[in-house]
Amino acid sequence: MNMSDEDVRQQLRDLFSDERLGAGSTLNPETIVAGARRRRRRRQLMQTTSGMAAAVVLLGGGLTVFTIHDKDNGAAFPGGDQLTVGAASSSLPQPGPGSSAPPVSSSAPPPNPTSGPPPSTAPDGPAKPPKSTPATKPPTQGKVTSGALLTAAGFGKLRLGMSESEAEATAGPLRAKEVRGTCTYGYAEGAAVPVSTSVSLTEGDGITVINPTGTVHTPEGIGVGSTEADILAAYPGSTKNGSSYVAPVSAVSAYRISVSDDGSAVGILLTSLNQDCQFS
Repeated sequence: MNMSDEDVRQQLRDLFSDERLGAGSTLNPETIVAGARRRRRRRQLMQTTSGMAAAVVLLGGGLTVFTIHDKDNGAAFPGGDQLTVGAASSSLPQPGPGSSAPPVSSSAPPPNPTSGPPPSTAPDGPAKPPKSTPATKPPTQGKVTSGALLTAAGFGKLRLGMSESEAEATAGPLRAKEVRGTCTYGYAEGAAVPVSTSVSLTEGDGITVINPTGTVHTPEGIGVGSTEADILAAYPGSTKNGSSYVAPVSAVSAYRISVSDDGSAVGILLTSLNQDCQFS
């Protein structure tokens, strides 16, 4: 039960007027009440001040200081280059010199690393087929220049289409002449030809085959030792006929190039196209 100041003064008067106490009239109830009021105000003021100081200390422990710079003009916010973020206002009283506040951490704990799925090693999109390796072309021998020259027209002074009399007038009488059916076979020798040459001829078409017995080469560099790749490169229109390549070289003639099992050339003769005599 709270008593007013007037109740307190009345009780003090009654107490001091009691003769049994022997206090006399020197004690003034007003003085005692005024002193009690002053003591009460001091106690309330101390409680209020202590509460505010405790609140400031507790608040300071939960503050985080961040440094914030103005990126637009390079200036920092007032109050140093730091801004205190929290519920406290800059107008709050600070702890006095005799009070201590817990230190404020200026750095935040590093964020926990986030683990993600490992990068996929599978290629994007459908799997692509491996690149095909181009087929290796057969090795080439290069141009052959050894032996006598066999052209698309003839050999030495002999020419395709010469009659028998013209051939003998140029190279002399044919040796080992033999007639089989409509075809005549024989050999031409002497200065008219570089080496001995067998020929085939008919009465209507003249010489249809010239087949030198020695080593020869063509103007395109095909000769004994040339590879199939060389033959096809020199005469793209060649066709395979048994163990020989037939390479057309003019409107009326072709080379017949015999090849061995390994594909290298072993002999060349000149023949008329569309003729029926054997290759002697």
